[in-house]
Amino acid sequence: MYTQQDFNQDVFNAIVQKTHYLPSDEECRAVAHHMEYNVRANPKFANNGHLKISTTDLRKLIIYQINQNLHQNDIARYTEQYRRYKRDQQYCLLGQIEKMDIKNIALGKENVSNFDKEYLKNIYMKYFNQMLMPKIEKISWQKKNNLQYHGLWHTEQVAMLSIDIALKENCNPLPILLAAALHDCARTTDGKDVNHGINCKPIAEAFFKTYPDKDLVSPEQQQQIIEAVVFHNSSSRPANNPVLDCLQDADSMRLLWSGHQRFTPNTYTGQELAQLSSREQIKYMARLLETMRATTPIFGGNSGQGLTR
Repeated sequence: MYTQQDFNQDVFNAIVQKTHYLPSDEECRAVAHHMEYNVRANPKFANNGHLKISTTDLRKLIIYQINQNLHQNDIARYTEQYRRYKRDQQYCLLGQIEKMDIKNIALGKENVSNFDKEYLKNIYMKYFNQMLMPKIEKISWQKKNNLQYHGLWHTEQVAMLSIDIALKENCNPLPILLAAALHDCARTTDGKDVNHGINCKPIAEAFFKTYPDKDLVSPEQQQQIIEAVVFHNSSSRPANNPVLDCLQDADSMRLLWSGHQRFTPNTYTGQELAQLSSREQIKYMARLLETMRATTPIFGGNSGQGLTR
């Protein structure tokens, strides 16, 4: 399998071979980003930015473009363009290419291992902020009950943790992200609320009736999501539900780190996170919070349309 790491090394090697210049990681990303834009602009390979070719073929074309067209004096120009793009990206709504990547992963046309993990964290958190959170605010009891610790901020944190865990477990993040968005919708108190999981079942069922991207979530996945929401705070749990495994780890991690709760992680990633020192926990959460801030649009989200409408 031609992985992201293999591609990164090939980009570096191609730049060195063509220009005899040793590029930084940022310069490699900038050159690859510029060459990808050229490929996506070519109607032979893409239609309105939507690729007609596989990710592997796209990467081979990027390497070919570098070998054919790159000059050393282009690198500084591409890098400055890339920096402007990254600065602007945090204020943009979810783009068509990003939507297509989420769709292709959901439909099994692409695997998360084919993408840069930081890129996927950004686009799934954008999706959460812009496509899910406005709907959750309307149906959740958290805001109506003025919850603090288990309010919508907690839901955002669980969403970010769930994306990270799903990607490290090489899973499609969308079902797990939906479960994270819904899991505390029926909470009425910041204290012990033993029935909030089961009380959320009708809320989750109603949500999927109007969810604009439900064709990206199979009936079996919808059942797993609802099951995860119902059982996420229960000591009894159904077997073989990876959505529930990731949701419980994401929901429980902050409580574990705060010393308020002990639990046995369900995933390998959960086991690794549970072993972090206090200093490492702070650094880890700081990185997640930075991603959350960077993917929250300044003009609010677009809650009216899905990826396929």
